Amino acid sequence: MLKEYSVSDILSLPSQHIPYFVGTFEDTEDADVEWPHRHDFYSLVWFTQGSGFYVIDMQEYEIIPNRMFLVSPKQIHNWDYSQNSEGYVLICDSTLALELNLNEIASCLDIADNKSSIENIFIHLLTETKYNDSLTNGNIKAGILYLYSILQRISKENQVVKPDVDKTISKLKQTIFEDFHRTKIEEYADKIGVSVKNLNDICKAHTGVSVKQYILDLKVIEAKRLLIYTSNNINEIAFSLGFKDSSYFSRIFRKRTSLSPYDFLKKYRKHK
Repeated sequence: MLKEYSVSDILSLPSQHIPYFVGTFEDTEDADVEWPHRHDFYSLVWFTQGSGFYVIDMQEYEIIPNRMFLVSPKQIHNWDYSQNSEGYVLICDSTLALELNLNEIASCLDIADNKSSIENIFIHLLTETKYNDSLTNGNIKAGILYLYSILQRISKENQVVKPDVDKTISKLKQTIFEDFHRTKIEEYADKIGVSVKNLNDICKAHTGVSVKQYILDLKVIEAKRLLIYTSNNINEIAFSLGFKDSSYFSRIFRKRTSLSPYDFLKKYRKHK
Protein backbone atom coordinates (compact mmCIF):
# COMPACT_ATOMS: atom_id res chain seq x y z
CA MET A 1 0.00 0.00 0.00
CA LEU A 2 1.36 3.41 -0.99
CA LYS A 3 2.36 5.77 1.78
CA GLU A 4 0.39 9.03 2.03
CA TYR A 5 2.08 12.12 3.48
CA SER A 6 0.80 15.33 5.04
CA VAL A 7 2.40 18.77 4.85
CA SER A 8 3.82 18.33 8.33
CA ASP A 9 5.32 14.96 7.31
CA ILE A 10 7.08 16.52 4.33
CA LEU A 11 8.43 19.40 6.43
CA SER A 12 9.32 17.10 9.37
CA LEU A 13 7.02 19.04 11.73
CA PRO A 14 4.49 16.34 12.68
CA SER A 15 3.10 18.19 15.71
CA GLN A 16 2.02 21.28 13.78
CA HIS A 17 -0.86 22.19 11.51
CA ILE A 18 0.74 23.84 8.47
CA PRO A 19 -1.70 25.38 5.96
CA TYR A 20 0.94 26.31 3.37
CA PHE A 21 4.63 26.33 2.53
CA VAL A 22 6.51 28.45 -0.01
CA GLY A 23 10.17 28.00 -0.87
CA THR A 24 12.76 27.69 -3.59
CA PHE A 25 13.34 24.21 -4.94
CA GLU A 26 17.10 24.27 -4.33
CA ASP A 27 16.78 25.48 -0.72
CA THR A 28 13.99 23.09 0.29
CA GLU A 29 15.39 20.01 1.95
CA ASP A 30 14.32 16.70 0.45
CA ALA A 31 11.92 14.88 2.73
CA ASP A 32 12.61 11.29 3.78
CA VAL A 33 9.70 9.70 1.92
CA GLU A 34 8.94 6.55 -0.02
CA TRP A 35 8.72 6.77 -3.80
CA PRO A 36 6.20 6.61 -5.35
CA HIS A 37 3.70 7.97 -2.85
CA ARG A 38 0.62 10.13 -2.34
CA HIS A 39 0.03 13.48 -0.63
CA ASP A 40 -3.07 14.65 1.22
CA PHE A 41 -2.36 18.22 0.02
CA TYR A 42 -1.89 20.23 -3.18
CA SER A 43 1.67 20.74 -4.39
CA LEU A 44 3.13 22.89 -7.15
CA VAL A 45 6.72 22.65 -8.39
CA TRP A 46 8.06 25.04 -11.00
CA PHE A 47 11.40 24.08 -12.50
CA THR A 48 13.26 27.17 -13.73
CA GLN A 49 16.30 24.98 -14.41
CA GLY A 50 17.01 21.26 -14.53
CA SER A 51 16.12 18.02 -16.25
CA GLY A 52 14.70 14.59 -15.47
CA PHE A 53 11.17 13.19 -15.33
CA TYR A 54 8.04 13.56 -13.24
CA VAL A 55 5.42 10.78 -13.15
CA ILE A 56 1.88 11.69 -12.06
CA ASP A 57 -0.81 8.98 -12.05
CA MET A 58 1.27 6.79 -14.38
CA GLN A 59 1.73 9.65 -16.89
CA GLU A 60 5.41 10.53 -17.40
CA TYR A 61 6.44 14.12 -18.11
CA GLU A 62 9.88 15.47 -18.96
CA ILE A 63 11.37 18.04 -16.59
CA ILE A 64 12.51 21.07 -18.59
CA PRO A 65 13.03 24.75 -17.68
CA ASN A 66 9.84 26.74 -17.11
CA ARG A 67 7.65 23.67 -16.78
CA MET A 68 5.33 23.49 -13.79
CA PHE A 69 3.86 20.37 -12.19
CA LEU A 70 0.69 20.38 -10.08
CA VAL A 71 -0.23 17.38 -7.95
CA SER A 72 -3.60 17.05 -6.21
CA PRO A 73 -4.40 15.00 -3.11
CA LYS A 74 -4.42 11.21 -3.66
CA GLN A 75 -2.52 11.36 -6.96
CA ILE A 76 0.32 8.86 -7.19
CA HIS A 77 3.59 10.45 -8.20
CA ASN A 78 7.32 9.93 -8.52
CA TRP A 79 10.27 11.89 -9.93
CA ASP A 80 13.95 11.94 -10.72
CA TYR A 81 15.65 15.30 -11.28
CA SER A 82 19.16 16.54 -12.02
CA GLN A 83 21.40 18.02 -9.34
CA ASN A 84 21.37 21.45 -10.98
CA SER A 85 17.57 21.73 -10.70
CA GLU A 86 16.22 25.05 -9.47
CA GLY A 87 12.82 26.64 -9.15
CA TYR A 88 9.98 27.22 -6.71
CA VAL A 89 7.75 25.08 -4.51
CA LEU A 90 4.27 25.82 -3.18
CA ILE A 91 2.36 23.46 -0.87
CA CYS A 92 -1.25 24.10 0.10
CA ASP A 93 -3.08 22.05 2.71
CA SER A 94 -6.42 20.60 1.58
CA THR A 95 -8.25 22.56 4.27
CA LEU A 96 -6.87 25.86 2.97
CA ALA A 97 -7.44 24.81 -0.64
CA LEU A 98 -11.08 24.21 0.21
CA GLU A 99 -11.32 27.58 1.94
CA LEU A 100 -9.82 29.31 -1.13
CA ASN A 101 -11.94 27.19 -3.51
CA LEU A 102 -8.91 26.28 -5.57
CA ASN A 103 -9.79 24.41 -8.74
CA GLU A 104 -7.74 21.54 -10.11
CA ILE A 105 -5.60 22.44 -13.12
CA ALA A 106 -3.71 20.28 -15.59
CA SER A 107 -0.87 18.25 -14.06
CA CYS A 108 1.75 19.85 -16.34
CA LEU A 109 1.96 23.44 -17.65
CA ASP A 110 4.62 25.23 -19.70
CA ILE A 111 4.79 28.81 -18.46
CA ALA A 112 7.76 30.39 -20.31
CA ASP A 113 5.56 33.20 -21.73
CA ASN A 114 4.34 34.10 -18.23
CA LYS A 115 7.63 33.58 -16.39
CA SER A 116 8.08 37.18 -15.23
CA SER A 117 4.61 37.65 -13.72
CA ILE A 118 4.64 34.25 -12.01
CA GLU A 119 8.12 34.79 -10.59
CA ASN A 120 6.97 38.12 -9.15
CA ILE A 121 4.17 36.30 -7.32
CA PHE A 122 6.62 33.82 -5.81
CA ILE A 123 8.96 36.64 -4.76
CA HIS A 124 5.97 38.31 -3.09
CA LEU A 125 5.01 35.06 -1.31
CA LEU A 126 8.57 34.44 -0.10
CA THR A 127 8.83 38.02 1.17
CA GLU A 128 5.57 37.65 3.09
CA THR A 129 6.78 34.50 4.85
CA LYS A 130 9.75 36.49 6.16
CA TYR A 131 7.50 39.21 7.61
CA ASN A 132 5.43 36.66 9.53
CA ASP A 133 3.18 39.36 11.00
CA SER A 134 -0.58 39.91 11.31
CA LEU A 135 -0.87 40.61 7.57
CA THR A 136 1.11 37.62 6.36
CA ASN A 137 -1.66 34.99 6.20
CA GLY A 138 -4.08 37.24 4.34
CA ASN A 139 -1.46 38.39 1.86
CA ILE A 140 -0.24 34.85 1.18
CA LYS A 141 -3.78 33.60 0.62
CA ALA A 142 -4.37 36.46 -1.82
CA GLY A 143 -1.10 35.59 -3.58
CA ILE A 144 -2.04 31.92 -3.90
CA LEU A 145 -5.45 32.83 -5.34
CA TYR A 146 -3.85 35.19 -7.86
CA LEU A 147 -1.29 32.56 -8.86
CA TYR A 148 -3.94 29.92 -9.46
CA SER A 149 -6.08 32.33 -11.48
CA ILE A 150 -3.12 32.98 -13.80
CA LEU A 151 -2.43 29.26 -14.13
CA GLN A 152 -6.08 28.61 -14.99
CA ARG A 153 -5.84 31.22 -17.74
CA ILE A 154 -2.65 29.65 -19.10
CA SER A 155 -4.32 26.24 -19.09
CA LYS A 156 -7.31 27.62 -20.98
CA GLU A 157 -5.20 29.54 -23.50
CA ASN A 158 -3.09 26.47 -24.17
CA GLN A 159 -6.27 24.45 -24.54
CA VAL A 160 -5.09 21.94 -21.98
CA VAL A 161 -7.91 19.42 -21.95
CA LYS A 162 -8.02 16.94 -19.11
CA PRO A 163 -9.18 13.35 -19.78
CA ASP A 164 -12.82 12.36 -19.23
CA VAL A 165 -11.78 10.60 -16.04
CA ASP A 166 -10.45 13.86 -14.62
CA LYS A 167 -13.64 15.65 -15.67
CA THR A 168 -15.79 13.07 -13.91
CA ILE A 169 -13.76 13.36 -10.72
CA SER A 170 -13.90 17.16 -10.92
CA LYS A 171 -17.70 16.96 -11.26
CA LEU A 172 -17.86 14.57 -8.32
CA LYS A 173 -15.72 16.87 -6.21
CA GLN A 174 -17.83 19.89 -7.16
CA THR A 175 -21.03 18.01 -6.35
CA ILE A 176 -19.69 17.03 -2.95
CA PHE A 177 -18.65 20.61 -2.21
CA GLU A 178 -22.09 21.91 -3.26
CA ASP A 179 -23.89 19.80 -0.67
CA PHE A 180 -21.90 17.97 1.99
CA HIS A 181 -25.17 16.80 3.53
CA ARG A 182 -25.71 14.15 0.83
CA THR A 183 -24.98 10.63 2.02
CA LYS A 184 -25.98 8.24 -0.78
CA ILE A 185 -23.57 7.44 -3.61
CA GLU A 186 -26.58 7.09 -5.94
CA GLU A 187 -27.35 10.78 -5.42
CA TYR A 188 -23.88 11.79 -6.57
CA ALA A 189 -23.95 9.42 -9.54
CA ASP A 190 -27.37 10.74 -10.67
CA LYS A 191 -26.19 14.33 -10.32
CA ILE A 192 -23.10 13.65 -12.46
CA GLY A 193 -24.95 11.48 -14.97
CA VAL A 194 -23.05 8.19 -14.64
CA SER A 195 -23.86 4.83 -13.11
CA VAL A 196 -22.71 4.00 -9.60
CA LYS A 197 -20.46 1.26 -10.97
CA ASN A 198 -18.79 3.56 -13.52
CA LEU A 199 -18.35 6.28 -10.93
CA ASN A 200 -16.76 3.83 -8.52
CA ASP A 201 -14.46 2.41 -11.22
CA ILE A 202 -13.34 5.90 -12.32
CA CYS A 203 -12.81 7.02 -8.74
CA LYS A 204 -10.67 3.98 -7.93
CA ALA A 205 -8.61 4.44 -11.10
CA HIS A 206 -8.01 8.14 -10.46
CA THR A 207 -7.70 8.35 -6.67
CA GLY A 208 -6.96 4.79 -5.60
CA VAL A 209 -10.00 4.68 -3.29
CA SER A 210 -13.72 3.94 -3.67
CA VAL A 211 -16.35 6.65 -4.09
CA LYS A 212 -17.47 6.12 -0.50
CA GLN A 213 -13.93 6.59 0.81
CA TYR A 214 -13.35 9.62 -1.43
CA ILE A 215 -16.56 11.28 -0.19
CA LEU A 216 -15.60 10.62 3.42
CA ASP A 217 -12.08 11.97 2.80
CA LEU A 218 -13.49 15.24 1.45
CA LYS A 219 -15.98 15.46 4.30
CA VAL A 220 -13.14 15.08 6.79
CA ILE A 221 -11.23 17.87 5.00
CA GLU A 222 -14.30 20.09 5.28
CA ALA A 223 -14.69 19.08 8.94
CA LYS A 224 -11.12 20.21 9.59
CA ARG A 225 -11.85 23.55 7.95
CA LEU A 226 -15.00 24.02 10.03
CA LEU A 227 -13.23 23.02 13.24
CA ILE A 228 -10.41 25.49 12.60
CA TYR A 229 -12.23 28.44 11.07
CA THR A 230 -15.73 28.44 12.63
CA SER A 231 -17.19 28.41 16.12
CA ASN A 232 -19.54 25.49 15.37
CA ASN A 233 -19.48 22.65 17.87
CA ILE A 234 -18.70 19.06 16.90
CA ASN A 235 -22.35 17.93 16.76
CA GLU A 236 -23.26 20.86 14.49
CA ILE A 237 -20.36 20.10 12.18
CA ALA A 238 -21.20 16.39 12.06
CA PHE A 239 -24.84 17.14 11.16
CA SER A 240 -23.89 19.71 8.49
CA LEU A 241 -21.76 17.03 6.80
CA GLY A 242 -24.56 14.47 6.69
CA PHE A 243 -23.57 12.43 9.75
CA LYS A 244 -26.70 11.67 11.79
CA ASP A 245 -24.56 9.95 14.42
CA SER A 246 -21.78 12.18 15.85
CA SER A 247 -20.00 9.14 17.31
CA TYR A 248 -19.71 7.65 13.80
CA PHE A 249 -18.39 11.00 12.56
CA SER A 250 -15.81 10.97 15.37
CA ARG A 251 -14.67 7.43 14.47
CA ILE A 252 -14.26 8.38 10.78
CA PHE A 253 -12.41 11.57 11.69
CA ARG A 254 -10.03 9.80 14.07
CA LYS A 255 -9.33 7.05 11.54
CA ARG A 256 -8.22 9.62 8.94
CA THR A 257 -6.41 12.13 11.17
CA SER A 258 -5.28 10.09 14.22
CA LEU A 259 -7.08 12.69 16.37
CA SER A 260 -10.62 12.92 17.66
CA PRO A 261 -12.57 16.00 16.51
CA TYR A 262 -12.34 17.35 20.06
CA ASP A 263 -8.55 16.89 20.21
CA PHE A 264 -8.16 18.41 16.75
CA LEU A 265 -10.32 21.40 17.74
CA LYS A 266 -8.40 21.84 21.00
CA LYS A 267 -5.05 21.62 19.23
CA TYR A 268 -5.71 23.89 16.28
CA ARG A 269 -8.62 26.26 16.86
CA LYS A 270 -6.54 28.28 19.29
CA HIS A 271 -4.24 29.11 16.33
CA LYS A 272 -7.11 30.62 14.38
